[in-house]
Amino acid sequence: MTKEAISEKRIVYGRQPVFELLRSRCTPRKVWLARETEQVDRQRIQKLCSIKNCELEELPKANLQRITGAVLHQGFAAELLHLPLLDDSEFIQLLHREKLPLVLVLDQVQDPHNMGAIFRTAEVAGVTALLLPEKGSAPLNATVAKTSAGALFHLSICRTNNLAGMLSSLKENGLFIFAAETGGNQSIYETEFHQPAAIVIGSEGQGVRKNLLRLCDEKIYIPQFGKVNSLNASVSAAIVLFEIVRQRKQESL
Repeated sequence: MTKEAISEKRIVYGRQPVFELLRSRCTPRKVWLARETEQVDRQRIQKLCSIKNCELEELPKANLQRITGAVLHQGFAAELLHLPLLDDSEFIQLLHREKLPLVLVLDQVQDPHNMGAIFRTAEVAGVTALLLPEKGSAPLNATVAKTSAGALFHLSICRTNNLAGMLSSLKENGLFIFAAETGGNQSIYETEFHQPAAIVIGSEGQGVRKNLLRLCDEKIYIPQFGKVNSLNASVSAAIVLFEIVRQRKQESL
């Protein structure tokens, strides 16, 4: 298990992200709580910090703002030194433990709000793991944590220096690779997703890079009927993932 430092002063902020951080496998160094916080949330935070053996400091909201900077902290903040990440071999080992793995591959998604929204959907949809390139992706920072509503801390994530090589490894390990592309060959509603699969979502501007497209087994698309030419990465990921959830749920009935 590798560790990646959270950027932006390693500060996580917001009610839900801090709660999810404390409920996850991660352990923050310290948690701050505004004194004005409601009693129910205060008691819950105190209990979680006690379980994690984590330092908790209560302070005025204005003082907390100095720690988080100019963001909407909602009275909650935490300092996280490291985010556990999977290395390439651990990632492959995780897939072997799953009967029907579903991997989400994000090819250079650079907007942290898009990244966070995708993480939130991926966690709810039960994605096995996420695969990201080391270079060209949004940093896994406080903005991603906030936008994901804390889902970041519950996901299995691998950041690799060789995304093309990892796609080849996925194929060698029995996964079928789908690329979500506007000009795809097959609608997602005509595609069967009952096998172990990886879905590649491209960047906001360029889509999936050509060298990765060559490694994909099928290019799929989301039917569109309006005048706007494309959906953003987070919406596309949500539509594809929940079509997979729908199909697999029907299969299990």
